[in-house]
Amino acid sequence: MSQDIPKDSDGMDMPANQDQIAQQEKQLLNKQELKAIQANQIYTAEPSKTDIVYLARELVLCTLPHSDPGDVRAWSRQNGHLTLSVKPGVRKDRETGEYVSVGIPYGIIPRLILMWMVTEIRRTGSRRLDLGHHFNEFLAKIGLSGHTGRGPRGDARRVREQMERLCRAIISFEYEENNGKRYGATWLDMQVAPHGVFWWSEEKAEQDLQWGSWIEVSEAFFQAVMAFPTPLDIRVLRHIKDSCLGIDLYALLNREAFRAMKDGKPRFLAWEWLHQQTGNEIGNLRLFRRNSLVQIQAILAVHSGLIVSLVKGRKGQKSGLWISNLSNPSISPEEPRKIPQRTEAANGMPPTLALAPKPPHQQERHLSPSSVEQFCMRYRGLDPYACKAAFDTWIAEKPEERKPRYYDKAFLGFAAKWFKGKI
Repeated sequence: MSQDIPKDSDGMDMPANQDQIAQQEKQLLNKQELKAIQANQIYTAEPSKTDIVYLARELVLCTLPHSDPGDVRAWSRQNGHLTLSVKPGVRKDRETGEYVSVGIPYGIIPRLILMWMVTEIRRTGSRRLDLGHHFNEFLAKIGLSGHTGRGPRGDARRVREQMERLCRAIISFEYEENNGKRYGATWLDMQVAPHGVFWWSEEKAEQDLQWGSWIEVSEAFFQAVMAFPTPLDIRVLRHIKDSCLGIDLYALLNREAFRAMKDGKPRFLAWEWLHQQTGNEIGNLRLFRRNSLVQIQAILAVHSGLIVSLVKGRKGQKSGLWISNLSNPSISPEEPRKIPQRTEAANGMPPTLALAPKPPHQQERHLSPSSVEQFCMRYRGLDPYACKAAFDTWIAEKPEERKPRYYDKAFLGFAAKWFKGKI
């Protein structure tokens, strides 16, 4: 007679004894420890050439939907004057013979497919992309597995569906300018891949076929990709690939870090702008902010060059994120020789400006532990003692009557300006 195994509220088998509970907790802890070790390896090691992938600039500024928009004629997202709209393609139904909508691409998988496509276009310089002779081969190319089942949630089934949605969709970018006196607009309508051949088998994804599968991207898509590609670190994407919002925020913050570094000025991103640009499906702005902070924390764990600070909204000022001009993108969009390189000490401290020598004939002042803790919480990735050195130099240049009375309080005020590149 078989013994009944107790179930929990979700119908899952419950551990029969404390040893099994301890074993499950140990396995969970091991996964968390492994992920922390992998994050540290990414954080401390420079990316290699094989770690670089690309995404079209326009798809960084305006992103695809996170969830299925349903059976709609078109879907759109706006970023300032730029609007992205997607119309579903159509195909002949295999059973009824009627033409039906294939739907709008959404979620994580189209993002991974697009990155693979753009990277392959940049690598080969060709509009025709080889997808391989069996499905598992292509799944491996975009970092997914053919062994997750053939059901509706299996990678093979979802990739097959999203690949068709993406390739047949009509994607449009429209830029409008209206200053009250005159109006102007420019637009680009394009199909990602108007020509292709699929010979894949979902049932036997590992089976080799005589004919290979391939797609040919449109000339408009090819030109857009070759003109303004945005490079990303595949290791960071693998770390956060379970979240559409995480992928979108990483691509955007990496671009903003480059702009801040190049211009020598910090970048400010209001939560309202980010919500409209990357997650307007999440109707509640507070929920969007909370979800974004979780993903940003995961990105900061592996992106050593990104320096971000939270800004609380005040009267006449929006709340959002400051991207410091001391930031570095994980992969630079320009050749290294074209970018003014940051001078760093051997221990990876900020620029030499922040490492000014100690002023002569001045009594050494020390920061309280609470001030150091506040600095580290506000400006992750920056050294508080490097900022202190710059602060001491700044104080030394002031006349005696203008020197700050409260050292730690003045230091934190100085750090806020130093972080934004104002000092």
